[in-house]
Amino acid sequence: MQRRTIRAAAAALLAALAGTAVAQGQPPSSDFGWNASAGVLHRRLVERADDGSRLLEESGPMLRLALEGQVRLSGGGAVQAGIAVAGGELDYEGRTQAGLPLATDSRHRDIDFTLAWRPLPAARWGEGWLVLRALQHRRSIASTPTAGGLRETSSLLLPGVRWTHGFDAAGWRWRPSLELRASAHHRLEIDYGGVFDDSRIRGGRRWEAALGVEASAPDSPWRWGIAWTHVRQSASARQALYRAGVAAGTVRQPRIDIDDISLTLRRAF
Repeated sequence: MQRRTIRAAAAALLAALAGTAVAQGQPPSSDFGWNASAGVLHRRLVERADDGSRLLEESGPMLRLALEGQVRLSGGGAVQAGIAVAGGELDYEGRTQAGLPLATDSRHRDIDFTLAWRPLPAARWGEGWLVLRALQHRRSIASTPTAGGLRETSSLLLPGVRWTHGFDAAGWRWRPSLELRASAHHRLEIDYGGVFDDSRIRGGRRWEAALGVEASAPDSPWRWGIAWTHVRQSASARQALYRAGVAAGTVRQPRIDIDDISLTLRRAF
């Protein structure tokens, strides 16, 4: 069901872009382009206490697939939309609430939609974009004989800005980029596997910075890319925790730091 929903959303995004091109009164074949990409990334997630000490660490590889479309507007600007899905199983090293060492697995799954607008034509200094990213991040920590598992689902809206620039050097076309985002909305849902009632809380503020570069041979539709994304998320507020409707303590999500290093192969069409 999720796969059908993702494919339908991607088709809707591309159809909307093609419709925009037609509305601009220009042939879609010249003003509309799209690309597909596949990549691998290494993720490192660290939860930290208020004093900055490490509570747990999750790390491991993930696979990422993406589709992206772009329409050039008559005034020289552009609109871009894309969808991406990433997933993988990470190693979890932490401690239980009693302070005992805990090693298990943590499955991560990201689904994100991105809409970007470049209001002005490209200039000598590059291109400036306004960006809106909608992200659903799911993190499922497996249970062990001594500790129960849980599943966290974060839903975020992250507006931001992006800079890109293209230039030729050493026989290749290079395109560095920098993107900065901050969350305007973060809803967190926690499923304790029946041990406690599900929690729905307001998640902490999230900041993201993505730095990358892509390179392609002359006249080639293929582009290689490498990128580093750093995420810092503040701790959420404390909220009452319930079991069968009866108060059983409090819960909050600690501060989280995430670092992704990715390698991507992109094909333009």
